[in-house]
Amino acid sequence: MGALLSRALRPLKSFNIENRAHRVISKEKPQPAPRYPSTIEDIQRVEETVKNIDDILERKDPGLDDRLKNVYVTSQGRPEDDITREVRQQRINRPLPQNTKAVEEFDFGLKEPDKVPYGRTTLRQAIEYISSHQMNPQEVTAAKVAFEYKLKEEDAVNILKYFKTFEIFVPETKESKAVFAGPSTIKKRLAQQSIPKIEGEKSVDTLDQKSEKVKSA
Repeated sequence: MGALLSRALRPLKSFNIENRAHRVISKEKPQPAPRYPSTIEDIQRVEETVKNIDDILERKDPGLDDRLKNVYVTSQGRPEDDITREVRQQRINRPLPQNTKAVEEFDFGLKEPDKVPYGRTTLRQAIEYISSHQMNPQEVTAAKVAFEYKLKEEDAVNILKYFKTFEIFVPETKESKAVFAGPSTIKKRLAQQSIPKIEGEKSVDTLDQKSEKVKSA
């Protein structure tokens, strides 16, 4: 719509454009933009202080010109090009890196330290004891976390209070069943691993199947 409107108005805009252009060019002086009231007050204040301010600005000041001639800059030191050239010459026999493999990707986006100082924790450790506390808060307390991971008990209390691991719940639909991912899922997986295999069966999938088999027996 906009393109059609601009195309329709184009002949009106270009009507008698040459004569209008000559009319604007033939003006002796273009009309200046209006000044702000504060600017007008500043100009009036300067004109009252210095009567012939326009003549002073247009006239060359010989004293200022002489002072500018006495200003000069002395450089102390070596040019940057010489320093760069010297560094390149010193590194001319420096061997290139032999390992051209890409840097491995870490689990949490950064390399974990080999030694963790007292009172500090890594992201992996934090996820471990936060998840354990969410699964069993009565057993995994702040005091036990502080003792095991060498933290201050006050810091452990604050971490377990203000930080939680993500829990994702996808409701059931016609095409798929409900899915829940969180600390309880990890707890269920650990419980499944702790159940020994029964002879004559390939594996035990869930705790529910185990309980049903016990009831039927």
